[in-house]
Amino acid sequence: MGEPDAHAAGESDEPMPIVLASLIVFAVASGTAPLEHLGRFDARAIPEASGIVKSRRFPGIFWVHNDSGNPPLLFAVRSDGRIVRQFRLAVPNLDWEDITIDDQGHLYLGDIGNNGGLLRVRVIYRIDEPDPSSTADQPLAASAAITYALPRSNRFDAEGLVYDRGTAIVVAKSHDGREAELFAVPLDPPAPPARPAQPRAIGRLPGFTQPATGAALSADRSLLAVCSDRVTRIYRRGASPPWRLVAEVRYQPLPIEGIAWDGPDLILAAEEGRGLYRLSQATWRAATPRAAATSKAR
Repeated sequence: MGEPDAHAAGESDEPMPIVLASLIVFAVASGTAPLEHLGRFDARAIPEASGIVKSRRFPGIFWVHNDSGNPPLLFAVRSDGRIVRQFRLAVPNLDWEDITIDDQGHLYLGDIGNNGGLLRVRVIYRIDEPDPSSTADQPLAASAAITYALPRSNRFDAEGLVYDRGTAIVVAKSHDGREAELFAVPLDPPAPPARPAQPRAIGRLPGFTQPATGAALSADRSLLAVCSDRVTRIYRRGASPPWRLVAEVRYQPLPIEGIAWDGPDLILAAEEGRGLYRLSQATWRAATPRAAATSKAR
């Protein structure tokens, strides 16, 4: 970003708070690297990264998977994109879109994509988290498969999945400008294919009108981050509304397909072998919705 001119620096007739807010948004939204590139994936192994979550048992490990059309593999990677270990899973990759985690050593893999709304039933697989320092002699089986059925009137596509105290929250992906809608799917007891669970609509995400490509819930369950190819928004849990927008970070278009919390920072995963990007706490906390609104008004 270039140096601000004298008018922007202090000779404006505008109140100083508005000027500062504009500068903050310009720094975040102008493409001057709100995202720090950490490293690339081996594109031969991870050509279409679609979901990412940080391990809570193994320090420095992130779990990543590919989208549909790729082998059913789960990758343990470092934050620079280096692959530590890969595991074959004994479940099909029909349309894997996101992955999440609980505090009991389980991963939840969301086969939740539904391009064109053709599928009536979707599934979330629960997998015991493997040790990335060890190899597996055979494909890892799912410890549970939770199915849910979609009504004919709303066979939504989805690419975002988070775990929230025994419930999966699925973030629907919309292309028509509507705000992203959230659906709750109970995980216990696991609903079998013969009696699939019924997703329950639990609200929308204010301002998220882009197609949502990934989601992540902070370890303390207070912050929900949702990404797309050009914006990430962070929401704080509340009573009314259930999720309040607290930050909005825009960036130049990138094939961002997944997002994960790394402490207070966020790690974004991009397909086409582009790898991982960091969105720091300092950056997203500076990008307040009020500042973003000021920038758009200009």
